[in-house]
Amino acid sequence: MQLPFGEWLPDQPDYLNPGATVATNVFSAQTSYKPFKGLVSYSSNNIGQNAKGAGSFRDNTNTVFNFVANKDTIFQLDSGTFTERGAGNKLINNSFATCTITVSDHANIGAGKTITLKKNDGTTVVFTSVTGTPSTNQFQVQTDNNTTATNLKNTINGHADFSATVSDAVVTVTRAAIGNENLTNVSSDTARLTVTNFTGGTPLTGSDIDYITFRQFGNFVIASNGVDQPQYFEMGTSTAFKNLSTIATSGSPPIFKVSGVIRDFLVTGNIVGNKNRVAWSGLNDIATWEAGVKSSDTQDLPGSGGEVVHITSGEVGYIFRQNQIVRMDFVGGNVVFRFSVISPNRGAVYGQSVCQDNRQIFFYADDGFFQINGDQVIPIGAEKVNRFFDQDLNKAFSDRISASVDPFNTLAIWLYPSINNANTTGICDRLLIYNYVTQKWTIAEVKASQIFPQFVVIDTVEKMDLISQNLDNINYALDTPFWESGFLNLGAIDENFKAAIFSGQNLEAELETKESELIKGSRANILGIRPLVDSTANVVIQTRDRLADKVTSSSSVSMNSTGINPVRQSGRYFRANVKIPQGSIWNNAQGIDLEAVPGGNRWVIKLILIILDIHLKQMNYFKDK
Repeated sequence: MQLPFGEWLPDQPDYLNPGATVATNVFSAQTSYKPFKGLVSYSSNNIGQNAKGAGSFRDNTNTVFNFVANKDTIFQLDSGTFTERGAGNKLINNSFATCTITVSDHANIGAGKTITLKKNDGTTVVFTSVTGTPSTNQFQVQTDNNTTATNLKNTINGHADFSATVSDAVVTVTRAAIGNENLTNVSSDTARLTVTNFTGGTPLTGSDIDYITFRQFGNFVIASNGVDQPQYFEMGTSTAFKNLSTIATSGSPPIFKVSGVIRDFLVTGNIVGNKNRVAWSGLNDIATWEAGVKSSDTQDLPGSGGEVVHITSGEVGYIFRQNQIVRMDFVGGNVVFRFSVISPNRGAVYGQSVCQDNRQIFFYADDGFFQINGDQVIPIGAEKVNRFFDQDLNKAFSDRISASVDPFNTLAIWLYPSINNANTTGICDRLLIYNYVTQKWTIAEVKASQIFPQFVVIDTVEKMDLISQNLDNINYALDTPFWESGFLNLGAIDENFKAAIFSGQNLEAELETKESELIKGSRANILGIRPLVDSTANVVIQTRDRLADKVTSSSSVSMNSTGINPVRQSGRYFRANVKIPQGSIWNNAQGIDLEAVPGGNRWVIKLILIILDIHLKQMNYFKDK
C-alpha cells in the first residue's frame, strides 16, 4: 500500500488530514518535496548586532552593491567584508557627540551657576560654579574668562563620561561613549556661560523596533527608517551614506519610513507628522520635492486604514497600510497619480512582512497570508497555515519578521521568531515557505536575523563553494561576466550577524504521512516501510487505538540493503514519520510503501472460529460415512 506525503496542512486535524502532518526543512514541488539547504556564511566580519534591513543592487555598469543596516548604522558588503558606510556622512567609529561652552564676563558669574550635561545613557551630570575652593563637579570662577574656562575644562575632565579641551574661553566637551546626538547641554546663565547643544553621535537613532528600507533609484540607493533624515548612496561614487536633503535642488525630501519606485518616481510613505501620507519626487529626479515641480506632490490617504507600512515598486504600485491596500497608477497631467482602494479592510501587519516577485506580491495580514495577483487579493494561508502561524509566532518579537522571495525556486518565505525560541538576541529561528506555483506550504528551522535576495560576487576560488560543493557542477567559464555581476540567491544575515546564503548542505528533512485507519474498523500490524525517497532514511511509526489517546511511537529504524525499514508497530490509527539525515544528497521525497496485516484479538477469534467450523464439518462428514 502506498501513501503519499501530500500537502502540508497544519491547520487541519491529524486524523483525516488529506495531506502531510509534518514537512520540515523541505519545499514543495509539483509531485514531491525537495530538500532545503542550510546557511553558509561567507563574510570575514559581522555587523555586530541584529540586522534591521538589507538590499542588494547592481549599478549601470553591472557592479554589485550589497547593503545591510543595524539600528545604528549602515554597512556595505564587498568582497566578503562589511565596511561601515554610516549615515549623514557620520561613522560609528568617530561619532562622539560634542558641545561647547563659552565663558564671558567672568566677574559677574556668581556662585551656584550650573552647566548640565547629558550622558550617553540619558542621565545628567551637573557642574556648579564656586568662588572658593572647588570640590567634585565644581569649577572655580577666577581671574579672567580664559582661566575660568580652563577650570571648567579640568572639572569636566574629572568625570569619566566626558572629556574636554579648551581654546581661549571656549570649552569643547566630548562624550566618552559613542552615539546619541541630542540637545542636552543646559546653562543656568545663558548670558555668561553660553552653550551649544551636543551634535554628532550615532549615525542613526532609530529604536530596536524601527527597520530600514533600502530602495534603488537609478544609480542611487535610498535608505530610510522614519526617524532620521533619509539617506542616499550613489553607487560607484559615494564612500558614505549622506542626507538626501543635501542634494535637493527644489524643496526638501520628507522624513519617511518606506519607499518604492513607481514608474520614474521615488514614492515615499509614513511621513513624520502624517503617517498616512505619501510623497513623491520629481519625474526621474530625486533632487526635486517641491509640489508642482516636475510632477512632485503629496497625497494623504483618507479613512481608518492606518499608517503606511510598505510600498511596492513597478509600473503600478501598491501602498500597504495596516488595514488597507491602495493601488497607485500614473496618469500624468495635474493629477499625476490615481489612487484606488483594492482592499478596504485588510493590509499588512508589518512592513517587512511584504515581499514581491514582479507583479506577484505576498503579505501577512491580521487574518493570515495573502497574495495580490493583478488586483485580486487571494487568501493563500486560510485553512492551511494561518492558525498554525498565529500560535507558533512569538508575538513579543513579531517586529522581527522579514519576508523575501526566492524567484529561482518560486518561493515566498517569511523568517520569524517562534514560541520555542527565547529570542532575547533578536535572532529568528523558523522559515515559513510558500511555493506560489504549487500553492503549497512547508517550514524550515534556520536561525537568522534577516533574509533578502542577494547578488553574490564570486571573486575567489574558495567562494565557488557557495554555488556548488562540487566544482564539476559549475558550467560557467571563469572569464565570463557571470562572476563579476554576481548570481542571485536567497541570502541572509545569520545568527552570528554574518552574511550568508542558503547554499549549504541539505538540512535534516522530516516528513510525515497523514494519519489513517489502514484496515477499516480494526487494528493493523505494520511489518515494514519502504520510503519513496531517493536517499537512505529513518522511519518511526506512530499509532493509537483511539483519537483521544496519546500517540505511541516505535523506535527509529534505518533502511536496510533492500530499501525497507523493518519497523514493527500495531494500532488502529497510523502515520509514518520519515527523516532524511542532514547532508544526504537527494532530490525527491514522495511518500511511503508499507506492508500491513490485520491485527488485534477480534481477528484471532475469527480465525479460531473458522478453524473450528472446518473441523466440525470434517467430523460430521466422517460420522455420516
